[in-house]
Amino acid sequence: MMENLLKTNLVIGVRSYVYPIYVLIGLAYGLMLMAFPEQYLSTMVPIFLLFEPGLVGFMFVGTEIFAEKKDGAISALSVTPIEWRSYILAKTVIMSVLSVVGAVLIMAVGTRSLNGLPYVITGVFLCSVVYTLLGIAISAKYRDLDEYFVPIMAVLVVSLLPFAHYHGYLTHPLWKVLYAVPSYPALYFFKAPFVDVSSDTLALSGVALFLWSAVAYYIAKIRFYRYAVEGLR
Repeated sequence: MMENLLKTNLVIGVRSYVYPIYVLIGLAYGLMLMAFPEQYLSTMVPIFLLFEPGLVGFMFVGTEIFAEKKDGAISALSVTPIEWRSYILAKTVIMSVLSVVGAVLIMAVGTRSLNGLPYVITGVFLCSVVYTLLGIAISAKYRDLDEYFVPIMAVLVVSLLPFAHYHGYLTHPLWKVLYAVPSYPALYFFKAPFVDVSSDTLALSGVALFLWSAVAYYIAKIRFYRYAVEGLR
């Protein structure tokens, strides 16, 4: 069942140009980074990496769910013996793999180097899993992108705040709450190709993203079934 869902999602995503556009966005980000002097890459690349795997995926998975609601695909699947866990995981796997492809393009084109790529791939994959699952969880309640716009902007703002804290712009002790935002542990993976990040910090960041993935999956499973499958408002 999982294999069939992966193939179906991939075919639909390619035919609708959603997935090719997603990859082209990664290429576009890489081209934009070429305009920055090399000394700014350590700051700008992590921001672009977050936009590609996290926030763009957060938006795209929502639009996929809206389309499947409108064309009746979710309603049709609800009368089959499908496990909704497989449906959620299939979307998460595809979006995460696409995010890795986009991240490789950003690094290869934007920095003209693949140094530290394993760190980037690990961070991007885990970050994308978290944000895709959160996207499924949140978008399940809405019907179109207009309704989804406010949550997108809220997630965008909150996810960028850790960058300001990391670079010393938010100095009040209260801002340490930002360590709980999933983009913060991902930031350490994105910075690793440019600055020294200890293995302990990377290990803790990986654990934090795994925990976030578990929490996001639990929320996605509950909210998707309640709002998208059962149709509650």
